[in-house]
Amino acid sequence: MMKRTTRLLAVAVCLAWALAAQAQEATMTPPNVLVIQREVIKPGKGAAHAKTESAFPRAFAKAKWPTHYIAASGLTGENRAVFFVGYDTMAAWEADNMAQQKNATLSADLDTASEKDGENLSEYRQGVFKYMEDLSYQPEPKMTVAGTRYFRVFTVHVKPGHGEHFEAVRKIVKAAHEKAGLNEHYAVFGIVAGGPGGTYLIFIPMKSLAEADNFGTLHGKAYKNALGEDGQKAVEDFDRNGIESTESNILALSPGMSYPPPAWIDADKFWAPAAAKPAAKKAEKKPE
Repeated sequence: MMKRTTRLLAVAVCLAWALAAQAQEATMTPPNVLVIQREVIKPGKGAAHAKTESAFPRAFAKAKWPTHYIAASGLTGENRAVFFVGYDTMAAWEADNMAQQKNATLSADLDTASEKDGENLSEYRQGVFKYMEDLSYQPEPKMTVAGTRYFRVFTVHVKPGHGEHFEAVRKIVKAAHEKAGLNEHYAVFGIVAGGPGGTYLIFIPMKSLAEADNFGTLHGKAYKNALGEDGQKAVEDFDRNGIESTESNILALSPGMSYPPPAWIDADKFWAPAAAKPAAKKAEKKPE
């Protein structure tokens, strides 16, 4: 990932959502390739971590780096920060990493920031995911940047040999959403590297946690009628026979740890924290 190429990159599954931060539009467009980093924060080090983490967006702003990333903090699950960046291809990810390494000033700033930030962490992991457009529902262009503050994340671990089973059922679910005309958006990603095979992430953007209160109502009678008897049986069969485990979490977007594109800041001042600006020089004290 472009954020910390100077660290040792461990691999694992990361619970998070990525936005196409490279896109110069005020919409959240899922990228083809999603690189995610997960940092587990030591107990009592939340404030210190937020402070050291702000050095990264300052370094990229100072370098006027063209690739952007966003961050989120876990409201549920372990105390963690998650960082996301989107690319068109794996080759584009490689090119970004190589360009950072060739930039001596940026590399030095990232090394310094990484050393300080690492003191607040108990774990660091990274994973790569592929966007599955045919399984996603209304991912764009209605997923606007303005007002979005959270993501509900469903992680599905599928039993070996049930990958096609998962895709078939998710297509049934998507068709039911379309038939019922549900006012919802979600994007599906599948693991490429950095974790167990058969891992899928489903991300739902939210403007407030009140939307979580209405989740059951939204997927009520109209949705079940759209699924139909056969669709409901197909979903139940997959739940019984195809799923290894599932987990649901809520992430809060964190502008102070992010390096968002200018278009996002123009669309929503929520994304314009002081951390993204180069540190101002202190004024010299005049002699009396």
